[in-house]
Amino acid sequence: MKNAFKWLLIAAAVMGLMAMWGGFALWHGLQEFVMQPDVSISINGEDFDLEALRAWGSASWWEVLIGMLVAGLVFSLVLPLVLVFSIGLPILLTVLILGAVAFGVLSLGGLLFSPLILLGLLLWLVFRNKRRPQAPAAGSRG
Repeated sequence: MKNAFKWLLIAAAVMGLMAMWGGFALWHGLQEFVMQPDVSISINGEDFDLEALRAWGSASWWEVLIGMLVAGLVFSLVLPLVLVFSIGLPILLTVLILGAVAFGVLSLGGLLFSPLILLGLLLWLVFRNKRRPQAPAAGSRG
């Protein structure tokens, strides 16, 4: 099992590095594509503003850093909260409701059958074996 987890961790790291490399390649490929003066992208008959992308490609380092920090905050805080509230909370509520129903059913059963339980306890007290088994005496040998 240790080897399987080790290989899964290595595979995940390699896939992450490949995704980073792919994103880097796409980013620089897109920049080279957008920097061409005669390139025009049309979506639904309207031209896409490439001048804004050309200007965005020359952003300063602190603008990129702020954007990365905001993206990191979203991925580390907002995404887990969305997952907890969209998946964990309904499961928790379902378990609590089922637990309350089971508690109610068991309580009602205990209340309805309490006379029978008391009668069974009394019969057990009356008919139980009152003699305790005697341990053989330590001094007697056969």
